[in-house]
Amino acid sequence: LNNENIDFDSSTLLAEALIGAFAGGVGAFLTNPFDIITTRIITQTVEEDEEGNAQPLGVVEMGKQVYEEGGPGAFLLGWQARVGYWAPAISIFLSCYCSVRQAGVQNNWF
Repeated sequence: LNNENIDFDSSTLLAEALIGAFAGGVGAFLTNPFDIITTRIITQTVEEDEEGNAQPLGVVEMGKQVYEEGGPGAFLLGWQARVGYWAPAISIFLSCYCSVRQAGVQNNWF
């Protein structure tokens, strides 16, 4: 952070963990609608028509179905659990990555 009014050292392990948690949470929330559609595509049951053809719904068709069944809010179902999982996971990942990167640079491993 390059603002003279903010006293925040973004190179500390805690800062990297917090930034990772925030970014992971935002990413998880924003991608939740895609996860809803993907999960519904994977778990859909496909019924055969009179001619014996079975055609599963694609991404657009499933998105329309989700919207018709629950409106815009249906795309956000489960966002709390998704954010609750990904925020700490990305926090841990980013902290570990940055720690290994810093140790590698300091010890000429790379």
